[in-house]
Amino acid sequence: MGLNEYQASALAHLMFLGETKATTLSKASGVPNARIYGVLDELSQKGLIIVRPGRPALYAPLTPQEIADALETATREDIRRELTIIQSYRGEFEKASEKVFLKAGTSEQRTSLIRIISVGEVSLEETKKLYRQAKDRLLISTRAMEYFDDVKDELLGAKERGVDIHMLMRKPVSLNAEDASTQKETIAELRNLLGDDIKIRFSDEVEIRGCIIDHETGGKALFLVEEEGVPLFLREAALTAHPGVVKALGSMFDLKWRSDSESA
Repeated sequence: MGLNEYQASALAHLMFLGETKATTLSKASGVPNARIYGVLDELSQKGLIIVRPGRPALYAPLTPQEIADALETATREDIRRELTIIQSYRGEFEKASEKVFLKAGTSEQRTSLIRIISVGEVSLEETKKLYRQAKDRLLISTRAMEYFDDVKDELLGAKERGVDIHMLMRKPVSLNAEDASTQKETIAELRNLLGDDIKIRFSDEVEIRGCIIDHETGGKALFLVEEEGVPLFLREAALTAHPGVVKALGSMFDLKWRSDSESA
């Protein structure tokens, strides 16, 4: 959770012992006496322990819930700070790199077939990015659109740009009661948000889930196969900008739309 070995050991033993002196904690945790005060200072700066000044000073842990909250907040701030640094250098990097990109060779750059990404936060961010990039068509395959709240702003943006939005969903009777209820609520919200600008159809199976944008003019796609019962952390998705793959996926979607689906 972001702590080094000494920090983790000191915190774990402090949680077990409760309020105690640094020397006692050093003996219990195995953190050398020469390092224990520095480690405790680091834990204090992270907001994980309480220091009661005195001779000697006493140290006490926060509750497990408070420690977890503090670690999560600190990690979020670290990520935000690193992202800000990367973003600040992006323009300079692109400007400098364009001067040398493929200048030494004569061969054209080849578009990679697919890029594998993890399912979860990464695939969600890539999905939102594709929604924002869609110019003409946005094709979505999903079970029940459980992630609607996370992408509704991007869907609304696509509508405002005049993008043609088609969505294939699993038939309600093929879902369990909870997913069917989620799907019903999502469809109602989609209709309320997008009105007639979104077209929805049901199919018995949605073998490939994800989204495809502008497949007739190059475009991009993100897809994963339906694997019920497999937890997200064990699943992978594929991202592609290869025009042949994107066009094939779009054609498959259109075929299923015409021949293997019914109106919602």
